[in-house]
Amino acid sequence: MIFTPATAVLARVEHRSFADYGIRRVLGPRFAEGSLWGLLSISAVIAMMALAGGYRVAGLAVRGGEALRFGALWLLATLLVGLYEELYFRGYPQHALTRGMGFWPAAVLISVLFGAIHYFEKPMETWVDFASVSLIGLFFCFTVRRTGDIWFAAGWHFTYNFMSMGIMGSPNTGNEGGKPLQGHLLASSFSGPDWLTGGPTGAQASVFTLAMVVLLFALFHWRYRQARYPVLEKTPA
Repeated sequence: MIFTPATAVLARVEHRSFADYGIRRVLGPRFAEGSLWGLLSISAVIAMMALAGGYRVAGLAVRGGEALRFGALWLLATLLVGLYEELYFRGYPQHALTRGMGFWPAAVLISVLFGAIHYFEKPMETWVDFASVSLIGLFFCFTVRRTGDIWFAAGWHFTYNFMSMGIMGSPNTGNEGGKPLQGHLLASSFSGPDWLTGGPTGAQASVFTLAMVVLLFALFHWRYRQARYPVLEKTPA
């Protein structure tokens, strides 16, 4: 079972199972489906960026054993980040706040906090990145609402980051103020205004990402029609 120590302690104190916090069927089919959606999402964003003249590939940046070594490193790193952040934001906090204020007020609060942490803890962040990360966070909450667990969101989070930074060479302000990750696979270049490419904050700050997430809400609503997250009454004051 994958969980944070704090979640384990709180589950014991509250006499609840991990399933109550959306942690069940670890890395199952919904994680795989979310991973596929994440891969397709970033591919669509980069494709639109390339069509607009903002992204080019000149070959491979690393080859052979070096490519395998860095690929495995960034695969593991982005997997752990995806799992940790979904547990940290959409696991126990979503459940606890839902009991106090209802699911959607809790989802909005958590998503704005998710965006604010990215915005204030990294240099050179922009309002577009704040809006994009917050909207992605709200989409993650939507997937939890409709599936009943965090695994679709964790899979999407994992592959979107891995493909964006580990494969396609998107920069990130958390890496030396806006550089691509060392050992990313493609010898790529980004050019054009920040609204198009995301600038030093990377593809997640492109307007194409904002458009893509809006589309994701519609597609996911079509794919999962019923809410499966527990309907919880508000805790009495």
